[in-house]
Amino acid sequence: MVDYLSLSIWGGYDAKPKGADQSFGQIFKQIVGDDTKVMVVGGVFSEATAADAVANHTDLIGVGRGTLIDPLFGKKILDGQGDTIVSQISPEQVKKTAWTPGLFEAFTREDSLGLPALPGQESILSLHTGQFGEAATSLPTD
Repeated sequence: MVDYLSLSIWGGYDAKPKGADQSFGQIFKQIVGDDTKVMVVGGVFSEATAADAVANHTDLIGVGRGTLIDPLFGKKILDGQGDTIVSQISPEQVKKTAWTPGLFEAFTREDSLGLPALPGQESILSLHTGQFGEAATSLPTD
């Protein structure tokens, strides 16, 4: 038995396959049944989108980029302060994160080294230092 199935959806938690009327999460929930939970990652940047994802598309969510922007994302929801979640990165918000130097350099590049862009990312491009050089144009594929 599989405990859960994790789907990382580039188009967001509510993305649908071409020609479908249901999201990937909804489709996979029907396929795996009630004994296996479906977790979707992608496009969750606020309490409202987190609630919509769980109510309408999936059993569980993973909040990657949303937590990179606001490390207190989950705590704010648990504390009833979901309305204070910061949903866009900015130079001021970068100071409140705990990004590694490599992650900082990736998200301050125009191409993000192939990572999905962050909302507000254009506001931090001027912070790029080139610390690790500019030769790479994407993440390694092997």
